Amino acid sequence: MVISIEGHHGTSFASAKLIQGDDYKLSKGDDEWLGDGVYFFVEGIKSNTADLAEKWAIVQAWNNKSKTLQYQQFAILKSVIEVEEENFLDLTTENGVEVLEYLVDKYIDKIKSIGKKLDFHDGMLLNLARRENVIPIEIVKGNFYIKFTKERIHRINLRTNNCTICTVCNPEKNIVSKEIINIGDIAI
Repeated sequence: MVISIEGHHGTSFASAKLIQGDDYKLSKGDDEWLGDGVYFFVEGIKSNTADLAEKWAIVQAWNNKSKTLQYQQFAILKSVIEVEEENFLDLTTENGVEVLEYLVDKYIDKIKSIGKKLDFHDGMLLNLARRENVIPIEIVKGNFYIKFTKERIHRINLRTNNCTICTVCNPEKNIVSKEIINIGDIAI
């Protein structure tokens, strides 16, 4: 069975134009929330995912080192993501969490055996599982707490998740449509 998900991605207007002409670029690294992939806000904890993508695009524009905006205009892309059910890992469910726990058990001894002391992150485990073809994961969905502008300005560090995101590790295969649905200026 094919699962279809609508996702929203917030970025600069310049990047959105490049994405429309070509494709999304992967975020890569074991520190990424759900491993390598393109990240989208999807329906789950909140239903207005375009609003979350806008908040993300605005907060990502700020360069904390230089205290300046990296871009002046944001854009929100809406994409339809499709995946076969057996290639979808939903960490918002009990079964999905059990799969993640299985990966912890699988890799804990392996990491100890090579003498490394690592913090086990979701992203690291999912990247290992993908690289080693342990389970066929193309799309992963999970609930997270993300600091948007208000949370960063006021140093709000809640432990309660405020959004649902998903990552797509092969956008050419799983993203069937993409369109810019909103463009706006960033005011500081």
